[in-house]
Amino acid sequence: MKILHTSDWHLGRLFHQQSLLEQQIELLQQIVEIIDQQAVDAVIIAGDIYDRSVPPSAAISAFNDFIEEVAVSRQKTIIAISGNHDGAERLGFATSLLKQSNLHLVTELPQALEPIVLNDSATTIDIWCVPFHDPLQVNNWLDTDCKEFNTAHQMIVDRINAERNPAHLNMIVSHCYLDGASESESERPLSIGGADRVDWQLFKDFDYAALGHLHQPQHKGMEHIRYSGSLMKYSFSEVNQSKSITLLDVNEKGVQNIQQISLKPSRDMRVLKGTLAELIAQAEHDPQRNDFIQAILTDKQAILYPMAKLRAHYPNLMQLRKEQLEHIRKASDTSGQEQLKKADSELIHDFFTEVYGTPLNADQKASINQVIQQIEQEESES
Repeated sequence: MKILHTSDWHLGRLFHQQSLLEQQIELLQQIVEIIDQQAVDAVIIAGDIYDRSVPPSAAISAFNDFIEEVAVSRQKTIIAISGNHDGAERLGFATSLLKQSNLHLVTELPQALEPIVLNDSATTIDIWCVPFHDPLQVNNWLDTDCKEFNTAHQMIVDRINAERNPAHLNMIVSHCYLDGASESESERPLSIGGADRVDWQLFKDFDYAALGHLHQPQHKGMEHIRYSGSLMKYSFSEVNQSKSITLLDVNEKGVQNIQQISLKPSRDMRVLKGTLAELIAQAEHDPQRNDFIQAILTDKQAILYPMAKLRAHYPNLMQLRKEQLEHIRKASDTSGQEQLKKADSELIHDFFTEVYGTPLNADQKASINQVIQQIEQEESES
C-alpha cells in the first residue's frame, strides 16, 4: 500500500499582497501526477488546507478540484485534518456525506477516537486523526484542566492508545509543533512563549506520525515522526528549503520505505545580492527573472527609486534591502524576537509588576491564563 503525506497548503495565501493561488494550483496538479505515477492508494493532508478560516472562493474551488480529481475520478482515499489556519467548523461541513466520496475530514476532537481504516488483502491500517486543538478545547472535551499543549496532546494520545488494535498497523495524523524542530518565518505561532511545544516521544509507538504545521520537511526524534513540509515557500527564510511530499511504502510488517519527492514551482523564491548595476546586468541572462525576489543592495551611495529600477527587470521583486542597514535591522529583529518569545501571560505579569511593584500571585496567573485561552479559542472560531 502506498500513502502520500502532505500538509500546509495554505490555499489562498498572499505573499507581499500578491496571490500565490496560481502557483499553488500548479503544485496540486503535480501531486495528482505523482499519485498517478506512484500508484498511490491514499492521501493524508495534515492540516492548514486553507490560509485563513474564511478562505476566498477561488481557494475553495482549488481544493474542490483536487477532491474531484483524486477522490472522485480516481477513487483514492483522502484523509485530512483541520490546522490552526483552517476554520474547523466550516471545513468540517457535511463530513458524513463526504465520506461517501472517499474524503474524510476530521475537524472535531471526538473524531480522534474513531480511526479511519485503510486495508488491502494483507494489511490493515488504523489512522488516528487529531485536528488542531488548544488546551482549552481539550479541557472542554475531557472536563480537565491542562494548560500546556503537550499535556493536552498527551491526554488525547493516551485515549487513542487505549483504543488501539495491536493486530493492526497504527498511524497518527496531527497538526502540532514538536519541541526542538526547525521553524520558518511563515508559520503562525500556536502560542507565544513555548507553551505550544509537544514532545516527539508521544508519537514513538505509532508506525508513522504524519505531522503538519512546520513548513520545512523534516523528521524529529525518530525517522517515522515526520513533517512533510508546506506546499511551497511562503517566506524568504525558506529559500534554501526543497519543498516535497512524503511517500510511504507500507505492508503488513509496517512502513518499509519513506521517500521525499520534490515539488517544482514555476516561480521559485530567491535572494539576490549585489549592486544595483550588477543585479540589472544579471537579469539580462537570468531565465528565472519571474521568480519571487528579495534583493539586497550593496551600493554605498544613495540611489533614487531603486525598487522601480530593479522591478523593471525582475517584475516579481517583493522586497528590497540595503546591506549597510542589515546590521541595524538584525539587531532590531533580535530585540523584537526576544519579546515575542514571551507568552502573553508573561507580558501581562511584567506589566503588572512594573505598575504595582509586586508580582502576580498563583490565583491571578491562573485567571489570566484562562482568559487568554478563551480569547484564543474565540479567535480560532471566528
